[in-house]
Amino acid sequence: MEIVLVNSPLFREKKENHDPDDFLPPIGLGYIATKLRENNIDCLLIDAVVNNISMYNLIEQLNSMKPIFIGMNFFSTNLSITKEIVESISFETTFIAGGNSVQFLYTEIFSFVTKNKIIGVIGDGELITIDIVKQNIKQSPITINEIYTNRTLYKVDSTSVYFPKDISDITLDRSFFTNEPLTSKINNLREISIITSRGCIYNCAFCGAARKLNKHSSVRERSAQSIMKELDYIEKTYINVRSIRILDDLFLKNNQNIKKAIDIFSPRKELLWRSMAHTMSFTKSSQEGINSLKKSGCYELSIGIESGSEKILRMIHKPNQIDNIKDIFKKIFFAGINVKGYFIYGFPTEEVSDANKTLSLALELTNMARIYGVVFRTSVFQFRPYHGTELYNYLAEENLLIKEMGEDLFLSAEIGRSQFNFNAGNYGNMSQNEINYFIKTTLLLNEGVESSIFNLPIISNLLC
Repeated sequence: MEIVLVNSPLFREKKENHDPDDFLPPIGLGYIATKLRENNIDCLLIDAVVNNISMYNLIEQLNSMKPIFIGMNFFSTNLSITKEIVESISFETTFIAGGNSVQFLYTEIFSFVTKNKIIGVIGDGELITIDIVKQNIKQSPITINEIYTNRTLYKVDSTSVYFPKDISDITLDRSFFTNEPLTSKINNLREISIITSRGCIYNCAFCGAARKLNKHSSVRERSAQSIMKELDYIEKTYINVRSIRILDDLFLKNNQNIKKAIDIFSPRKELLWRSMAHTMSFTKSSQEGINSLKKSGCYELSIGIESGSEKILRMIHKPNQIDNIKDIFKKIFFAGINVKGYFIYGFPTEEVSDANKTLSLALELTNMARIYGVVFRTSVFQFRPYHGTELYNYLAEENLLIKEMGEDLFLSAEIGRSQFNFNAGNYGNMSQNEINYFIKTTLLLNEGVESSIFNLPIISNLLC
């Protein structure tokens, strides 16, 4: 085997009650695998996340297969696990380290104790990986500390020969994915996910994809023709698919893109669709325009609200006028579109009073949705500082980082969905019990809890 691509595991052990439909396919790795196959390079994609492969079984598989190259994604959430994988490989190989976090983590990755070569790639990986495997790289590496004798770093930015300036013609062989199509938990429809853009125009202080952190890579969007061609392929290949999920915020970034989405999906009477979006996407939208989204088949939008505190929203660079946020959601609900709202508790400087405002907003949006006959779902997390983000850098400079990120076993036991529960310490100005209370209470809104829940006093003997 020339190269094995690995969607790296989140946990050391297998998880009980694992459902592959709870996890999205690794589309980024899928694009790389497709290009390798198109260039007649023997390639296998191992999805340790979807297939619930433990770290130990993955190491055993790789040591048995002995591929010449191992391409693997690295995240803040599983850095210690990927370290153990790299250091446990007993044969000669070359690791290719990819993923957005590599630009922030490469010094740590390069310090892993292994005699094997490690090549880090910052940016788009599908074109440069071909020449890495062919050992014919047409680009000079970034100069790094000379102590790394067999470590090489490449940056694929807008000046690189490997930078795909137009992403409309990049193909995706979905046979690499083991859980497609999957069954949507919302409406039990068979569903396939797509990506329509790369990069981000926003600057959220907690996100590694923030524009100011990725100036080397221009924002690119696929043409309407490209998206329609992919939808044609999906409809012909997967005849039981009735839902499309768009996994990027820029698909609906403004009124022009909203019209583009309507034009793409309106002719497809057999397809419903849902998409990620940003609150700023709809600041200039008319009610008529949002109504047309619904008519085109849009049944849900996933929107990062994060907080109900204007103080916190200003700090993390999100739209901070709560009344404006409520007006936008009112338009969306009026159109008959459901919303999944994302919230985060425990930001630096966050007080109980700020968290109460977030819970209050979540409750108000839940009740507002009921009035309009739609559903508002909550998805809730504790803040954790991802490497390289604005908030991580601030905490590092002030020597406030607490511990390495790992699974929050308490929350996993209490609320399930372990793939989302990670903890790197408590950075808010409230106790961990209080943060857990707000997370659990906001999630309970999904179970039809009566509005009286907000009247619960936040005092220590009531906290879980």
